[in-house]
Amino acid sequence: MNSSERVMAAIEFRLPDRLPRWDAFDIFGSFPQRWRAWRGVTGDANPADYYQIDIGMVMSDEGPFFSLAQELRQEGAYQIVRDGWGRTIRQAPGQAYFMKTLETVLDDPANLDRLKFEDPADDLRFDGYLERIASERQVGRLAFSKVGGIYCRAQFMRREDRLLVDMATDPGFCRALFERVADHLTRVALEELRRTDSWGTGMWVYDDFASSQAPMFSPAMWEQYLLPRYARMIETLRAQGCQHVFFHSDGNIGPTIELLLEAGFEGFNPLEPRTGLDLVKLRKQYGKRIIFFGGICNTQILPSGDKEAIEKHVRPLIELGRDGGLVIGSASIGDDIAPETYDYYSSLLDRYACYT
Repeated sequence: MNSSERVMAAIEFRLPDRLPRWDAFDIFGSFPQRWRAWRGVTGDANPADYYQIDIGMVMSDEGPFFSLAQELRQEGAYQIVRDGWGRTIRQAPGQAYFMKTLETVLDDPANLDRLKFEDPADDLRFDGYLERIASERQVGRLAFSKVGGIYCRAQFMRREDRLLVDMATDPGFCRALFERVADHLTRVALEELRRTDSWGTGMWVYDDFASSQAPMFSPAMWEQYLLPRYARMIETLRAQGCQHVFFHSDGNIGPTIELLLEAGFEGFNPLEPRTGLDLVKLRKQYGKRIIFFGGICNTQILPSGDKEAIEKHVRPLIELGRDGGLVIGSASIGDDIAPETYDYYSSLLDRYACYT
């Protein structure tokens, strides 16, 4: 099987030739550089290629104000940047995932009605996007497209602390904001699917809304604000031919899994063990209602370097994957994981996770 066949077999609960793999090495830190030094290779050697990663994730420029994104100024070691969601943020170069929001387009909620979103089908949004899709496909990976999620992107426009208060005190504003964001993201998702002819593989929605203990807000609020809008988004995507829609959120999404399934999501990532999301238990509870993407502990077990603990952790997941429904991986591979430890983990998959 190639990567596309392998991942789709798992999604359809068929036996893959081996357990599909999905890890990201370049989100946080310098794992690729450290791995190249450890392996004694130079140039642009990619651990994703070496370790036979089956999935690549690509997104377009989805911001409703994408044409206005720019660096505004430099303040010492920091860049002051306006992004495509209208935020003004302060960040250190190369640290885009760690930033401070200085200003948003909705510092005043009354601005919502005055905001004009740019065209989701503007060709400029997709500069480089099709090339990245082609690059993933060229090296043999299944290229999935993704969009941000309704909650996550709404808080880009409002700021998370304010939005959480709004959800408790101003439901009218929140409904209007979530409605506009959901409509925009749906239209961007349809453009991504159309331009890559990815209807059969499907779409990912990335909406981080949970801490390691629990969601940032109650399941009742998820049901009130997000369920109807996600249900409509997924219904629209499916009506146009999208076969699968999956959901990403770090943290403990357990209290909202039933709501996510009700909305129409089929699979979840990364399902972090430290949050109490045990895939073996979840399979017993939900059966084939959920496709798992993830399940590997990247915060305690892999960073420990303890080979016995790693094998004890991995072997039950390998057995779980024999019936399909699992693409194994972690939330990310960062600086606290040694290259030799990841190499050992991968060797366990080479040794035990070949099914045919």
